[in-house]
Amino acid sequence: MMMSNVVLCRFNCLIRKINIRRKKVTIYMEYIDRKELSARFIDSFHTFYSKFFQKINFPIPANHWVALCIINFYEPLTSTALGNHLSISKQQALQIINKLCKDGYIDRQTVLDDRRYKNITLTEKGHKIILNEIRLLKLVFEQKIDILTDLERANFDEATKTFVPLFDKIYTIDK
Repeated sequence: MMMSNVVLCRFNCLIRKINIRRKKVTIYMEYIDRKELSARFIDSFHTFYSKFFQKINFPIPANHWVALCIINFYEPLTSTALGNHLSISKQQALQIINKLCKDGYIDRQTVLDDRRYKNITLTEKGHKIILNEIRLLKLVFEQKIDILTDLERANFDEATKTFVPLFDKIYTIDK
């Protein structure tokens, strides 16, 4: 009995703090089905990909850009490690690596400890293409959101402020 009063008191304090900050925010304590949440997330991701990401004319293929981003985050990487991050075979990763190397976006260097392996790192040109692609994505997004009303943009902003930290918490990437 004593424990439930303490919990109830803490919950009421939390509600008061939220109400003070957000002025009349209502908290709904309902069960959210994981399957429904998962389906909504996948639908929103598919919508983002098909309506936004896929419509942009990138100077390099999207899978090459993703490979460059992974290399940038984890470098140096081997071809096997890149394949694992992309969920593709080593042979498929090598095709991407060969093309990116030929185009001057990455370098391959023999690993000193084991000469059978080569580390993949970004070149200056690779860093520049990543930054240019990000600028392009931002520019297209900024143009697209002009059709939203001020209220819709504010709601979208609040949603991203909530979504990104939650997504980071769920999918923490260990280097």
